Amino acid sequence: MAHTKSSFVCLPCRASYKRAHDAFAGERRCPRCAGGLIAVGSAFAVPRRRDVAGWRTLTLLLNAGIRFHRTSCCGGAGYRPRTRHEVRERTLYARRSGEPLARALLHRDVPWERTAR
Repeated sequence: MAHTKSSFVCLPCRASYKRAHDAFAGERRCPRCAGGLIAVGSAFAVPRRRDVAGWRTLTLLLNAGIRFHRTSCCGGAGYRPRTRHEVRERTLYARRSGEPLARALLHRDVPWERTAR
C-alpha cells in the first residue's frame, strides 16, 4: 500500500515539500534555511515562489490556524481565500460579527446581511 504524503511549508523560503504522512515523529526542518516547517495538509496547492501576494495570503491563513486537509477521499480542502482582498473582507466580517477569524476565513461568500444593523 502506498503511503500518503502531506505537504510542509517554509514561509521564509517560500518553499513546499512533500513528506510521508506517517513520519510526523519529530519537528521537520527546511533543507534551505534549517527553520521549522509547517504541516499544511495533503490538499495544498503551493503558490509560485515569486507570487508575493499568494504567499502573504498563505501566511495569514496558516497563522490563523487554517490547514489544507482533504475532507473526503475525493474532495479537496474546501474553500480557502486566495487573495489579500478576500482575506481582508473576511477579517472585517469577523470583527463586525464576532465570529472567530479561523471560521470566517472559510466562508465562500461573506454573509454581510447578518452583520448589518
